[in-house]
Amino acid sequence: MKTYRFYILISIALLLSVRANAQQEYTSTNYTHQLSPIKVSLTAAAMENILTPITAGLLVEGQINDMFFYNVHFRQAYLRNFMIPKSKLVTTQKESNGTVFEAGVDWPFSDKILPGKVKVTTESSFDGYSLSEKYFKADCEIRRYWALSGGVLYYKRPEYVNSDSSFYIISEGEEIKAPKDFYTSFNQSTGGIYAGIVKRKIRKVVVTRPGLYNRLYFAKKFYAQALIGRTSVNDIIYNNQTRTVDNIRQMPIGYRIGWQWDENGVVTGFEFGKMPEVELETPVEQSSLNKIFSHNPFLNYMRVTFTFTLFNGDSRYGMK
Repeated sequence: MKTYRFYILISIALLLSVRANAQQEYTSTNYTHQLSPIKVSLTAAAMENILTPITAGLLVEGQINDMFFYNVHFRQAYLRNFMIPKSKLVTTQKESNGTVFEAGVDWPFSDKILPGKVKVTTESSFDGYSLSEKYFKADCEIRRYWALSGGVLYYKRPEYVNSDSSFYIISEGEEIKAPKDFYTSFNQSTGGIYAGIVKRKIRKVVVTRPGLYNRLYFAKKFYAQALIGRTSVNDIIYNNQTRTVDNIRQMPIGYRIGWQWDENGVVTGFEFGKMPEVELETPVEQSSLNKIFSHNPFLNYMRVTFTFTLFNGDSRYGMK
């Protein structure tokens, strides 16, 4: 029994020795305070139900004096809502596909450096069925900051109203309702401001060892923001006549909660909330199902975005 214990202890000692030697083989150089002052990214696809199915655009962002972080985002829909054929529209004005513009800043009030690890892939292969890789975990620093955020926003989008009898357009005292399986529509534009809080974790490091040089950038972001805006509604065309929409009620308060994951310049985002908008006031009480699914007063959109850095990205900026 003593012999077995001896061999077990020797094996553990050898493993610890190998691991210690492996840890000494690499060098980590951290760059979490050397972020790009301006980087340009392409939002190749954004799927959001408050606009049309797919939008695309540009994101410009960066840092100023390692204190303020800014972002400017513009997206334009390049597909109309293909779920609603034009032949099913009772109103005939041109539809707004959808436009998004946002500009804002983050001001950190807590900025700390924490110890952490980063995954370094040394070898990868694909056999036609599965991807396999060899890697090790390297020491690195994690920059974590909490920030106050604020900015302006502008959204232009169409609104479609189906044959549901509890919601319809009222114009000059006339009730304009869509027949079964048809829709009325109007275009609306929302301008406003947002303010909230942001939490971000950043790993930016160069890991080197003989025969290996890795630039690595990983960032995670969480944000929760309140939205305040006013929405204007364009005229409609019904029976070849230009009419105003008279029964709109402002719903100026909203919110959003979101996450972003940036891995070497490839950013995936998910967001949900309630965008400031208008509601059609009608004397008919809406059904319980409508209150939950179609006209929920607490949630009216979800968004998934895929963004790729084009210029001056943090996955390379400042790392030699």
